[in-house]
Amino acid sequence: MNLAQRLLKAGVLTSEALAPALYRQKKYRGYLAKHLLDLELVEPEVLADFVHEYPPLPQTFEDLGLPKSLLTQLVLKHTLFLDSVSPQEMSQSLKISRPLVEEIFEHLKIQGYVRVKARDSLSPKNQMSLDLRYALTDAGKLHAEQCLESNRYVGPAPVPLEDYWDWVEAQSINQVKVEKGHLKEVFADYVVPDHFIAKLGPAINSGRSIFLFGPSGNGKTVIATAIGQAYRDAVYIPYALFVYGQVIRLYDEVNHQPVPLTPDMPHHDKRWVLCRRPIVIAGGEMTEDALELRFNPHLKFYEAPHQLRANNGVFIIDDFGRQKITPRQLLNRWIYPLESRQDFCCLHTGQQFGVPFDQLIIFSTNLNPYSLADEAFLRRIRHKIFMGYVSPEQYLEIFRRVCAEFRIDFAPEVIRDMMARYYVISSRPFCACHPRDLVENLVDRARFLEQTPQLTSQELDYVCQTYFVKPMGLTDYDAIGDEAKAIV
Repeated sequence: MNLAQRLLKAGVLTSEALAPALYRQKKYRGYLAKHLLDLELVEPEVLADFVHEYPPLPQTFEDLGLPKSLLTQLVLKHTLFLDSVSPQEMSQSLKISRPLVEEIFEHLKIQGYVRVKARDSLSPKNQMSLDLRYALTDAGKLHAEQCLESNRYVGPAPVPLEDYWDWVEAQSINQVKVEKGHLKEVFADYVVPDHFIAKLGPAINSGRSIFLFGPSGNGKTVIATAIGQAYRDAVYIPYALFVYGQVIRLYDEVNHQPVPLTPDMPHHDKRWVLCRRPIVIAGGEMTEDALELRFNPHLKFYEAPHQLRANNGVFIIDDFGRQKITPRQLLNRWIYPLESRQDFCCLHTGQQFGVPFDQLIIFSTNLNPYSLADEAFLRRIRHKIFMGYVSPEQYLEIFRRVCAEFRIDFAPEVIRDMMARYYVISSRPFCACHPRDLVENLVDRARFLEQTPQLTSQELDYVCQTYFVKPMGLTDYDAIGDEAKAIV
């Protein structure tokens, strides 16, 4: 149960007394506990008994907030793929307590859907212990297959949408402060000037949105990813959500990185996974459908959209403007969520419901911002930060670090000579990605020639000629042969 339900059940507040806080939360967002304290509806010491640092273990079916029929179907579907299963094994699969699983098995046994197969198990202390094992009867197999026809989700028990709202608000990313010293540590591996960190700090702590723009190849994606790694705390993320009788799978191993549990950690509701704040990156492959619930007609359950998976974390729109969805479609889709921090999803049945929109969104682009969005949308993106080309000093330092990474002796005089010939004379800007690209090409050449990579003028000149593209002049064109002219 969420905080509001717990307070009502305990009789601390009536529905009428709770209404002002719920209205205030709907209008301004944020954790309900804060609104209750601001309105002085509950004393802090009373509220402390109902506010948890982790999702509490559900002791009853009412605590789970799920219909018993859903749990019964999950047990049947899990058991269908097994020869037999014990209550302990089913408890681990569904992530709910063993007593609740035993109650479900007892109900299924009365219905004639399962039978006791054996009593065979060993306790952790190597002592014989009795543990019932259940197998499906013929009627149970038939009923389980019917359950699969309506919904093929076979996984941990989901959590109700109301509980999810409660925890997203409690773990909101805009409540986290990233200290300046820690931010410097995060960017210690990159050549980032102090004045740039001074711009990033307030933007990160806002927990709202950042627009990184500037020429290509100067580290916008790297910086955006590093911002996500600046958060040191962990958040609870559910395996799946239960909304209007439908299951939405939320947790995925690509975007969610579990935190190892230690013995001193309290036992929490196992339907939630303790993870680092997620970092979700969507590039040019992102479509309009990726922002909506995706219903699988064969599996008959939903996959959460990108922004739902990114809640309580960072959502990076990389190469903004180059997605399969047009900038205007994306901006129109998000103009309300960016303002209200609430999004809306729609089921294939037509039912619509609100979900939290709580993430630090980073738009990264090398295109002109005004060619992508109008003033109304840019106003909703609170922080716009330009990332230009690096200075000669920064370029030299990046080159030194890349050489150290590849264990190549750094020769500053060779680099300065190359900078003069390929940048200064050619009026080529210093790009932050060039040092790594050039060194990698140098290593590739040495590997082919079966040599040790060395930073010499001759080798560097070769890789520069094969890396940079310059306009071909008339003299250059006349110098090449007829066969080459035809190819050009």
